[in-house]
Amino acid sequence: MNTTLATQKPLGIILFTWAVILLISDLPNAIWNALIGEPPSWLFWIKAGLLLLVIVASLAWKPIQIMRPFFILLLVLILALYGMDWLRSTPVYLQWEQRIGWVWGMVAYQALKLAVAFIMILVLLLMGRPRKAFFLTPGELSAPIRARKTEAKTNKRPLSWGQLGLILGICILPLTLLFFGLGNLPPTDALTRALPFFPVAILFAATNAFSEEVQFRASLLGDLQKVLGEDHAIWMTAVFFGFAHYFGGPPAGILGVLITGLLGALFAKCMLESRGMVVPWFIHFCQNAVIYAFEAIGSVV
Repeated sequence: MNTTLATQKPLGIILFTWAVILLISDLPNAIWNALIGEPPSWLFWIKAGLLLLVIVASLAWKPIQIMRPFFILLLVLILALYGMDWLRSTPVYLQWEQRIGWVWGMVAYQALKLAVAFIMILVLLLMGRPRKAFFLTPGELSAPIRARKTEAKTNKRPLSWGQLGLILGICILPLTLLFFGLGNLPPTDALTRALPFFPVAILFAATNAFSEEVQFRASLLGDLQKVLGEDHAIWMTAVFFGFAHYFGGPPAGILGVLITGLLGALFAKCMLESRGMVVPWFIHFCQNAVIYAFEAIGSVV
């Protein structure tokens, strides 16, 4: 599994793919925002046009032909995400969302995110990808993680991916609580009023984690790992995921990019190594559970 085509590919195709990822991500938007102000809406269409140009060029330019499926998936993803954001920004949707309250507004939001995830799954199936190729399986939860040399010498039994996922998920709960709750603890009465919303907050955490794992990792990692190798696949998807949180968060800004980028790398590593969705989904879910609990509290304050 660790033998990839990365060593057989020229440095040029790796650098070219990195350049496309950075240009298509929210990095240009972040730079524009820092230097000029609000990024213009036409910037998205420049990105989509660039991707389309790369896809068309791959029909004639042999060195990048092997990356064409990945670029197609990336184009479908950014178009689907743009469509979701456009709908949510329309005056009719905004007015409707304000009337229905947090719970039903979040139901609609999660439904849109799931729709984007299912679009990506449908495209992958139409491209002939089996479910295992884009990690739409539980994964090898009982398989041991890669043993370190010191563990091999001492004959220590390595943790399984299921055990590691459980440990990381439990560990990320207090860390996220510390990050979001430090200095922002809600009053007791707000906590009491928010308690009825906690079950749906947990549900939203689960669906959000699934949607983002499909969108930003499962749909992209397979083709990237096969062509460019595990390391580039992990960090390309992590950077793309990190910059997707620059404006929206939480958290947002440079801190949001760093935190979500590193978490994205962790999720991608777990997905590739465990060969499935459950481990990264569970860790992601545990983090989201804290975030959505705080959103539930914020809805009653």
